[in-house]
Amino acid sequence: MSGPKIAALYGLIPNKLGFCGPKQELLKKFLVGKLSIPEIIPTLEKFEAAYAYYQLIAKKNKISSPFNKKVVEAYWLGNDLLDKFTANDLRRFVEERFCRPGLLSKSEAKKRAQLIPEGVKPHHSFHVLVLGSITGSVDFTGNTKLKDICRIGWGKVKRIIKNKIVISYVPLAGKKNISFAPPTNKTINWNKEILPSIDIGDWVSVHWNHAIQKLNEENIINLFKYTQDTLNALNAKE
Repeated sequence: MSGPKIAALYGLIPNKLGFCGPKQELLKKFLVGKLSIPEIIPTLEKFEAAYAYYQLIAKKNKISSPFNKKVVEAYWLGNDLLDKFTANDLRRFVEERFCRPGLLSKSEAKKRAQLIPEGVKPHHSFHVLVLGSITGSVDFTGNTKLKDICRIGWGKVKRIIKNKIVISYVPLAGKKNISFAPPTNKTINWNKEILPSIDIGDWVSVHWNHAIQKLNEENIINLFKYTQDTLNALNAKE
């Protein structure tokens, strides 16, 4: 799977909900094979937060393309490209990249940067659990359930019911100290155009209550590791 396809998969649902990027149908056309990679790149570049992280990760690791598969996977799922980063890297990043009209004011960017704890990496869990929305489209304040829906979760498929699946899922819980709660069954949406084949026992990623892609063992380990690292850093700050 290419980097642009991974970016489009994870951008699709929040885009439909009006939270990220310019609202349009191009992502779905690309995902079902009706647009080429060169045709979708200008749209993916308009996802201001995600694209900024891709550029940050690529530059730090001396990778020429922000849409390199490993770069995009690093942000959404996690991998060793994140390990070179320090909290100071992210503090500078927030103040320099997210301080502009339509995003954060200079004072707000500085305030949020100062609150970034040690030990965080430029993973999607950092953006959701630590930084929060930069456009104001979603208010995560004090709402762990909403944070849990937005972060990239994962689960093992237990049942398939037409356009929905039931997975064994580990949610987030708590307010001041957010942590993983005991496993529970969770029913999520399944779009067969985007994810054509699912079987009982498959592991899938979850974003905004939708199955996004099948995961292999390495993906699951990375998702857990980098999400847990974000939680550890956040809770240590408290």
